[in-house]
Amino acid sequence: MQNNDALVQRLVQSVRLFGGFTAEEARQYLAACQFEQHPAGKRLLNEGEDGSELYVLLSGTVAVNRFAGITEHELTRLGPGETFGELALIDFGWRSASVVAIDDVRVLVFKRASMPRLAGLETKLYRNLAIMMAGRLRETDARLAEMAEQSQEKQAFEKLASETQRYFVG
Repeated sequence: MQNNDALVQRLVQSVRLFGGFTAEEARQYLAACQFEQHPAGKRLLNEGEDGSELYVLLSGTVAVNRFAGITEHELTRLGPGETFGELALIDFGWRSASVVAIDDVRVLVFKRASMPRLAGLETKLYRNLAIMMAGRLRETDARLAEMAEQSQEKQAFEKLASETQRYFVG
């Protein structure tokens, strides 16, 4: 992996995964990773597949999608500095969503098998992942609460419309 001081500094300052890392710790992490480039439209992860890689998006945008019934829905979009694939890395489970490149992307890929190369960094890495996942959980909770409120408003409106129709139509 590159020993590029400018890249290391930029990653430490802009990527939440590297929060609290020293430049040397970031270099150690980078040495355990691979850089990859993917064209727009490329599916990087597939929901339901086993996963053992964590991705840091260096450039471009990806869509995070999940199936509901027979249709795939976009949950969110991620941009440079954001990560994906961490759940399967942590719990050895399957991918909870698919990820598709919206435009050309560059990613930093860390494989679970590289963890032994990060002696001493595991605590910081897992702490940062926990903080990031807690943030995503809070966002999801807020979205669910908003959806529940919209559903209640819709039900109230439908009830009012039904009552109004009965009153005027008989």
